[in-house]
Amino acid sequence: MENRRLRDIRKLTGASDRRRIVAAFALSLVVWTPAVSGHHSNVEYDRDTVVEFEGETVSVLWRNPHVTVEVATTDESGETVVWSLEGAAVSSQRRRGVTDGLIAVGDRVRVAGFPSTRRPEHMLVEHLLLPDGVELLLGSTREPRWSEREVGSSEWTVDPARASTDQASGILRVWTRGRVRPWYFREAEEFELTEWAAAHAAEFDPFEDNPLLDCTPPGMPALMGNPYPMEFVETDRDIELRFEEFDVVRMIHMDEADGGHDVAASPLGHSVGRWEGDTLVVATNRINWPHFGRVGIPQSESVEVVERFTVVDEEDRLDYELTITDPEVFAGSFTWEAHYNWRPGEVVGRYECTVEG
Repeated sequence: MENRRLRDIRKLTGASDRRRIVAAFALSLVVWTPAVSGHHSNVEYDRDTVVEFEGETVSVLWRNPHVTVEVATTDESGETVVWSLEGAAVSSQRRRGVTDGLIAVGDRVRVAGFPSTRRPEHMLVEHLLLPDGVELLLGSTREPRWSEREVGSSEWTVDPARASTDQASGILRVWTRGRVRPWYFREAEEFELTEWAAAHAAEFDPFEDNPLLDCTPPGMPALMGNPYPMEFVETDRDIELRFEEFDVVRMIHMDEADGGHDVAASPLGHSVGRWEGDTLVVATNRINWPHFGRVGIPQSESVEVVERFTVVDEEDRLDYELTITDPEVFAGSFTWEAHYNWRPGEVVGRYECTVEG
């Protein structure tokens, strides 16, 4: 039976496009397990297995939370199949020079990535070789697989013209997280959880229950530690913390003493800041976001968060300490330390998450 997705594509294209799509495929499908075993993702993708094949692109969706490319090929029985390739978010791609327009519908491409354990003909794509021999690195890999001509291996880049005029001003600037493992992807086994929290974590379905897949912005503290830029902006009396991820704006109240205990609960909670020397200390409560992280550990409305932001070195580094107390989830408190870097010329861009449909 013909692949249903390909039938849908044929309904949306003209006769000449249909003939081109159907006639162009040639199978080159290879699956193997690398000699060195990596971490096996419990979320969806099997990172111990690499799938590689050739085919023709039939759609390109350049959007957040992830780029999606559909590639048609034929399987071992000669049946036409359409693979859905999921790459890193647009925000990450553009900072490494991978931009919309490099991949076109009708391109004959070669791809390699990690297959989904949940969805057939679906992968987390790492490499995509274009017809002109340029290899795009679309995931977390920074080493090309086939070609010396590549795009995507570089560190995040910024506009040189803007960088030459961007001036530092204490904490009030754009910061990007350094190379630190985010705490919110740690599995339940890495924490000492209460029975209630462990039971909820065991029931979590990372594919069905993850609100971020529906473009629902994360609440506190799961918002913190994301890899995209954030900016501290001073208002009349308070500080706004503006995030690129999901276009979230978080308010830090600098003129309150009672901690906002009478404020209605919300996903971001109520944040009150104060200065201890050069350190901005922010206490947040009244949080009703039900997720501690992003892989299933729950969170109760008893949670309280304390953050410490300190500009250090030559004012190009921001040290960060996050302490989370939630007696319904943890026996004690949880602390995560990280740092952010200032890259002159960096900006907080638009995320504009789009629900897949």
